[in-house]
Amino acid sequence: MGLKSVSNGLWRNPAFPPPFFFSPQFPKTFNFKVVKKSYIILITSIFLILSAGITLLLIRKKFSKSIVRLAKQELAKWQGLKELSQNASQILVKYWKSVGLNFSVFQMQNPTVQKSYPWSSAFISYLFFKSGAKEKFPYSSSHAGYFQVAKQNRGNKSAPLRGFRINEYAPKLGDLVVYSRQKGKGYDSTGFFASHGELVVEVGKGYIKTIGGNVGNTVKESKYSTDLKGYLKGNRVSFFMVIKNNIR
Repeated sequence: MGLKSVSNGLWRNPAFPPPFFFSPQFPKTFNFKVVKKSYIILITSIFLILSAGITLLLIRKKFSKSIVRLAKQELAKWQGLKELSQNASQILVKYWKSVGLNFSVFQMQNPTVQKSYPWSSAFISYLFFKSGAKEKFPYSSSHAGYFQVAKQNRGNKSAPLRGFRINEYAPKLGDLVVYSRQKGKGYDSTGFFASHGELVVEVGKGYIKTIGGNVGNTVKESKYSTDLKGYLKGNRVSFFMVIKNNIR
């Protein structure tokens, strides 16, 4: 069975006609306009999907940068101050207002009040409130108020806060890290228990830096160890949760 030459210079077996894209002429039913239109729609759809994803990522990063910037500003305010310092009282009043409690400056200078009302969660709530989180953050006078919500939403990709175990998710800028202050309590524990949360303000190779309130009766920056994958590991405190901050 021989090969025959066709007008476009290709060779073919006459028993097997070539497909239309090798043929010198397209089938009469081939509609270039329909194909062109479909191609344009496809490319436009891909572009819009990618653009939307990039836009959401940039908006999230904008919020994260904003809350980190605010945390660093608060840290600067507390240089040389402790919770009973006269200049700290008005600052603490603002923190407590973010969780719906109205203390006076006089009360903030009372050691008994300070001992009865730890303000570390009020500090975190203030950061989110002031940064514009609005109803997306569960403002609370206790850390359990927000991390229990985040844990419940771990499977919801669109949730503002998602709480993961420390070996499931590596903390990023603007996320929260939480550790237990009560023996035997951790990720699987329900309800309220003594705990502490801080905002991640820097991520580096083998470490993260955080800012937290009511640490040594002031606002303080801390540094914690991470492994090669960025997961929290080998620290003096019992971390049990990393909260992914999806707020935008």
